[in-house]
This record gives sequence, structure tokens and C-alpha cells, in this order.
Amino acid sequence: MEMKTIFKTMMMAACCLGVAMFTSCKDDDDNSGLKFSVAKVEVASGATANITIGNGTQPFTVRSTDEKIATVKVDKNIITVTGVKEGKASIIVTDKNKQSGTLAVNVITPLSFDKANVNVEVGKEDVVAIKSGKAPYTVSVKDTKIATATIKDDKITITGVKAGSTTINVLDKDKLAGTVIVTVK
Repeated sequence: MEMKTIFKTMMMAACCLGVAMFTSCKDDDDNSGLKFSVAKVEVASGATANITIGNGTQPFTVRSTDEKIATVKVDKNIITVTGVKEGKASIIVTDKNKQSGTLAVNVITPLSFDKANVNVEVGKEDVVAIKSGKAPYTVSVKDTKIATATIKDDKITITGVKAGSTTINVLDKDKLAGTVIVTVK
């Protein structure tokens, strides 16, 4: 008889413990936080990136964990992150109702070139060497009516097509970017 009582007591204790462990409040389940248009931000030194806050209540407040790496400002639900120098920081965003979210920021060094600006004549070529980054590289010309570009290894060959100005964007294997400004005379 005593064994049955001990068994019943242990079973009741186990059931109570189970109920207590699996019971939660509505507030405990709502850990969604603020949502952003991107999960993380990569921006070059001196460049900016815009991120949209997808939920929450305006006004928002923003702060960078390291303003020597990245600065931040907010206008309505658009966050603007500016890269200051290479490194990592976090952006902490809080809404009117104290709901918050954190955004990881990686400030990268943009690709560098032996020439950032190129002057070339119509029908002539100039070569720009890529000084950083990892091959393979890709190039895209903003206006191919002004100039064209091809790439081989770490050399960009730029050909003037007609007078004007355009830019050439370069991406490396790791998606680091750089821009060459081209003026055709």
C-alpha cells in the first residue's frame, strides 16, 4: 500500500513539473524583434547602405556599437549606414514600443586600382591594374555607348567608344567592389 502512495505522489510531481515546464506566457513567445530588409550589411569605407525596417512602430532610434567603424542615421523606416573604416560593428534599432533588433555590419576595404580615373581617346585603349581583391573579377560598364571594358587576370582594358563619361564597376570573387571613372575625349 505504501508503495502505491509513493508511486502516485511521484507521478503527480512529474506531471506538475511537466506542466510548469511547457507553460509559457504570450510575451515569452513573442521574440520576433524588428525585421530588416537584409540580414547583414557589407559596406565599403566611405560608402553608404540603406536598409528598410520591415515592422515596428515609428519613431525608431538607432545607434552603432562602434562609430569608428560605422555610423548610422534613420529617416522614418530607412536606416542609412556609412562605413568609416574596415572592421565589424552592430547597429541597434529600437522602436517607439521598445521593440528592438540588431543588424551586423562589416565595413570592407573596396577594391583598389593603379588608376581610379582614366582618360582615353575615342578608339584608343587604356589598361587599369587591380591592386587588391581575389580573382576571378567581373566588370560592368554603366554606359557601353561611351566605353567598353574587358578583363584578363587583374588587368582591365578600357576602350573609348564616343566622347563622354561613364563608370566601370568591378567585383571580385568575394563580392568586394570598386569603381573606375572613365572619361572619353
